[in-house]
Amino acid sequence: MKIEEIYAIAPRPDGWRILPDGRWVKLGNDVMLGNNVMLGNGVMLGNGVKLGHCVTLGNDVKLGDNVKLSNYVTLGNYVTLGNDVTLGDNVKLGNYVTLGNDVTLGNNVTLGNCVTLGDYAKLGNNVTLGNNVTLGNNVTLGDYAKLSNYVTLGDYVKLGDNETSEKLNLQAIEEYKRISAKHIFQKWVTEDRFSPYGYGLKKYEVGSIVEEPEAKISDVQCCEGLHVFRIGFRPEWAGLSNENLMKIDVEVNSEDICFAGVADMNQKLRVKKLKVLN
Repeated sequence: MKIEEIYAIAPRPDGWRILPDGRWVKLGNDVMLGNNVMLGNGVMLGNGVKLGHCVTLGNDVKLGDNVKLSNYVTLGNYVTLGNDVTLGDNVKLGNYVTLGNDVTLGNNVTLGNCVTLGDYAKLGNNVTLGNNVTLGNNVTLGDYAKLSNYVTLGDYVKLGDNETSEKLNLQAIEEYKRISAKHIFQKWVTEDRFSPYGYGLKKYEVGSIVEEPEAKISDVQCCEGLHVFRIGFRPEWAGLSNENLMKIDVEVNSEDICFAGVADMNQKLRVKKLKVLN
């Protein structure tokens, strides 16, 4: 339907309009729609929203004020965009995506499901984010940047063109190798020296060698492997519980590090093998 036809439908007292085919939409003032726009059921558009040609919005999409979507943009279900968000051409967002205020995405950007971007995030052209990616406020990604699933970047992180989470992790591993062949980390265990985190029940006796044979090098922080922390970093700072836990020192060979960090995601590492020191 054209915007004039939608506005011609009298809104209910709560502001919702019921389209002829039964879809419910709520429009702010001065909304503009291009040709061949498809609005899902339960779509809410703020004031001054401008949608280009061939834009598709899934069900229960909510756009803030002054949002601008260029041509051929596709938003999945339950997507929420803050105020003053701008998306370029051919942008595709998965389901349950949330963008803060003043976010700008370039052309041909693709975001997976359950992605969250903070305020003032800026993504260049052809950026790809996997599922469950979280970016803080004022994060900037250059053209062709690519982050895999479950990557989390804090506020003010900046990545250049063609950066990928895989490449960043490999660079971090190489830096550990450059510094030393062995490193001391800390492991948080229960009072009977079992790990409360990770894959499989393993006991960390003093002097023992603990190994996870299924651990592989990848840019996924929480995966098969033994999870250790840099010295001085506490589990609760990574969103984990430390109740009734104690910390022990462990030694890890650089060659056994599987995840060393992606940007500021570098306090918790994943390794294949370690030696318990105390």
